[in-house]
Amino acid sequence: MDKIKIGLAGASWFADLWYVPVLLKHPHVELSSICSGSGDSARRMAETYGIPSVYESYDDMFERACLDGVCIVTPNDVHAAIATAAMERGIHVISEKPLAATLEEAAAMLRTAERTGVVHGLNFTYREHPGVRRMKAMVQRGEIGRLRSGHFEYTGDYGVSGPPGWRGSAARGGIGGVLGDLGSHLIDLAAFATGERLTEVAADARFAYRDQWPDAAADEVVFLGRHERGATGTFRTSWLEHQGRNGQTIRMTLIGDLGKLEFAASHLGASLSLAKAKQAAVPIDLSSEVGAWNENNVPTEELFRPWRVTERNEIWKWIDRIRDRKAGGEATDADAPTFLDGYYVQAVMDAVMESAERKCWKAV
Repeated sequence: MDKIKIGLAGASWFADLWYVPVLLKHPHVELSSICSGSGDSARRMAETYGIPSVYESYDDMFERACLDGVCIVTPNDVHAAIATAAMERGIHVISEKPLAATLEEAAAMLRTAERTGVVHGLNFTYREHPGVRRMKAMVQRGEIGRLRSGHFEYTGDYGVSGPPGWRGSAARGGIGGVLGDLGSHLIDLAAFATGERLTEVAADARFAYRDQWPDAAADEVVFLGRHERGATGTFRTSWLEHQGRNGQTIRMTLIGDLGKLEFAASHLGASLSLAKAKQAAVPIDLSSEVGAWNENNVPTEELFRPWRVTERNEIWKWIDRIRDRKAGGEATDADAPTFLDGYYVQAVMDAVMESAERKCWKAV
């Protein structure tokens, strides 16, 4: 089988960190093209990694590059336009989260994906964390019993000194700001780990810089959620929280009628524990897959996301699904996040921001 020809829409630091390494490592990929707004950043990345073709527009790249698939690593406001243009040409798509700027855009993208039959994916990468995988399996085995409540938190400090670039712009990143950037992962992780989706939310949002920058998006969002089988959840995300040496921090707690699971991950490592009723918490060993959280560790990307340049990366798995499709298979992966998952997360985010504005419970 010929190699899968992939184009990259966007040439940011995150494309460099997360997409390019795994695309270059996959044995069945040809990273043939890259585009960016002015073409300058794309040219620099192409020179660094030997990418043959550089374009200044995604339309030009789609028309001339004969791509099998495209990775969209751009500001949120253009996800829909780029993905739609690709799908209408039969080009498979994986996009950065959130899926779109609005629920209407997300719905249209999902309809186009289903109509055109392309392999579509979304980079909800934390599903692959070894601690999250172990937590999900333990919930499925009934080790904490029926879920009663959950607590979900994802924080960073890169907005402490002001809106963090386009992510902090309501026009480019969405009014939810940090909700789309970090909170979207939390919403997906809660559904993935528990097997339950949210049905209604009550929220508040903080706009720390709106007095100085009228276009500033939300910097901190907190909300309550009700799950479809009755459990409650608390969610908090912020890019205003000092991290010390953590880098970024994810915490999840799941409480059932038989016990409690607690998970934490940062650039210092990860931890997972199980506490049964009236018993001391027992650590769950993750050492074969990720380093244990230790305050004395040197913070690294490998301690936070050790699957970054492996076959467990969502981009790698999306490529494998395209290969399955080309070989005549179904291109299915039960754990692969798709535009359908992105649509659900978008529905929750839209409900959260409407709730924050109206100060009321809002159905998802």
